[in-house]
Amino acid sequence: MANDTTSTKRLRGKVALVTGAGDPRSIGRGIAQALADEGAHVAINDVRADWLPEAVSDLEARDVRALAVPADVSDVAQVEAMFQAAVETFGRVDIVASNAGVIRWEHFLDVTPANLRLVVDVNLKGNVYVCRAAARQMIAQGEGGRIIITSSVQASMHFPITPIYGATKHAMFPFVGALALELGPHNITVNHIGPGWVRSALNDPAPGQQTDEDIEANRQSVPLKRDGLPYEMGRAVVYYASSDGDYVTGTYLRIDGGLGISKYSP
Repeated sequence: MANDTTSTKRLRGKVALVTGAGDPRSIGRGIAQALADEGAHVAINDVRADWLPEAVSDLEARDVRALAVPADVSDVAQVEAMFQAAVETFGRVDIVASNAGVIRWEHFLDVTPANLRLVVDVNLKGNVYVCRAAARQMIAQGEGGRIIITSSVQASMHFPITPIYGATKHAMFPFVGALALELGPHNITVNHIGPGWVRSALNDPAPGQQTDEDIEANRQSVPLKRDGLPYEMGRAVVYYASSDGDYVTGTYLRIDGGLGISKYSP
């Protein structure tokens, strides 16, 4: 959905790359839409190439250029090829939203080696590969840049049955901080956002979201009494990517309707 406040097109002429944005009900798609509504051209990524033609059409309808760049972010060669394709098409990359992620709901004693490997490969290694490629490209351009990682409210809260996912998200604190320190001299800012309870496709299999009663109970556990929207997560990315975020680096922003403080709410 477009936002009337974006008429100034603060990112006009910028080029963004957003990972994990193929699914129309994903946070990644919301991020891509919000960036496009501010005027950024978007290279849109997903491991599922069949989702991308529709995603490109969605973004082009917002009066920007869009490019499908299918890749598995846990494969360094595919990540490098993804950036090469974006640069060949647009000439540069100014904003990278490293958003791709996976989650598996398992009690710790039941964690399987396959799921352990998958979650770590995508959520941890994937961020390393994407952010490194982004930093190298931005340094080569010599004009700074913005890197924004999607972590989670689980970066700062503890939940059962997602111990590996939570660990990979909490790891973004030292990771983002270290990158902000190293890349600051190149005028590259690095930050991460922490979505709370979002009704995205990623969360559909969650054990606590399988009935209408469960879903309503989740809403009531949030101080604002509703679930978050993917596009709202995208607006937070726009803050970091625009001139509003010029002097902001190494930070974490929860976008969770107050979920992070909900246990203290009346």
